[in-house]
Amino acid sequence: MNGSTERQNANSRYLLYKKPISKDNYKLEIDYEESPQESRRHEFLNQQKKNREAAFNSNRGILGEDYNSEEEDDMEIDVDKGKKNFAKYHRRYYDNYLMLSEWMLEVPQDLTENWLVVPCPKGRRTLLVARKGKTKAYARRGKRLATFSSALPGGSNGEYKSSCSIIDCIWVAEEKTYYVLDVLAWASQPFVNCDAEFRFFWLKSKLDQKEFQEKNLQSNNFPILALPRVPCNSDLCSFLESLPPLPLDGILFYHRQAHYTHGRTPLVTWLKPFMLPEVLGISVPSSMDEKPNGYIDMRHFVNRNKTKKIMDDLMESTNESL
Repeated sequence: MNGSTERQNANSRYLLYKKPISKDNYKLEIDYEESPQESRRHEFLNQQKKNREAAFNSNRGILGEDYNSEEEDDMEIDVDKGKKNFAKYHRRYYDNYLMLSEWMLEVPQDLTENWLVVPCPKGRRTLLVARKGKTKAYARRGKRLATFSSALPGGSNGEYKSSCSIIDCIWVAEEKTYYVLDVLAWASQPFVNCDAEFRFFWLKSKLDQKEFQEKNLQSNNFPILALPRVPCNSDLCSFLESLPPLPLDGILFYHRQAHYTHGRTPLVTWLKPFMLPEVLGISVPSSMDEKPNGYIDMRHFVNRNKTKKIMDDLMESTNESL
């Protein structure tokens, strides 16, 4: 890329963050007046500052008696009615634990200054809980999916067996690999009230260790890998081109100061790869630019998929109650 092209791209990005983006019958506004999603972002950040100490104390519960008790170790879901009822209770306990994103309906005013980009592979969202020498994988609605050994502190019969670790992952079945989005706790240290930037730094420093990257039948049954992430003021085009050949579901945008929130938050937003040229004005590799049949624009796509997602969530909830 020559100097002239680089200057043109820089100017395009500058204009993007200073002017409204219009597309057919909808408008993604970026102006000096706060939009609804932008207002909620500020509310979330202000609430974090006010309740930092209270949030710290309440979130220590993820490492309290619920995680250190013996109750789940002897549970057999399909033995008798009492244990079935307990299984349903335990599913409710893990329900809505994951932090969920919103669609980026409005480009954040401080996108280039305060946001981080994380590619999200296609797979199943999973909560990994490592404690008492076992690692258990839970679905978004709390259903237990698997039990195995991992190199996470507390996740195998190693020296850290007494520890507890909880991480937010994507399980890619084709590769039999967990790709880590975020961390809630590590070696009995809670991280939910830490800034996203610090959580990501911590994850990379830990998951870069060899024991997580290789499959070991005794101590790490599946690779547990960190996902790449860069600030939004980076060259996102080059970043996307450099990604490994992994089926990509979408792109997550995390506010640097976002704490880990159970449920949806405007401090984490989401776009499909093919939406990036439309919304952010950046080019993507041809492999990421393929649009689904019948695609009109982002707004139409989001509205159409809201109904589908409601039905999918209903089916998932129904299946887990059986």
